[in-house]
Amino acid sequence: MFPRYTDHTYHDFAAYLKAGGRIEKHKKSDRNFPARLHAILADERYAHIITWMPHGRAWKVLKKDLLVETVIPKYFGQSKFSSINFS
Repeated sequence: MFPRYTDHTYHDFAAYLKAGGRIEKHKKSDRNFPARLHAILADERYAHIITWMPHGRAWKVLKKDLLVETVIPKYFGQSKFSSINFS
């Protein structure tokens, strides 16, 4: 029996959009965890608290206490680090 194969093909939607294609946006797509995390990481004010790793494929919390006190309440409406599911 062969193991199952998962297709991990990368799709570059930037070229799709340039060719006149359209991506349908989900109504909650700006409020889901990945969107909020990206907004946090894109904000230079928080670069000393949470930042992208040098290779750009992962991020790292530098100062958990400041993340819990300032960032999480603003973006997630709560202050419990354990309540945020990062997986």
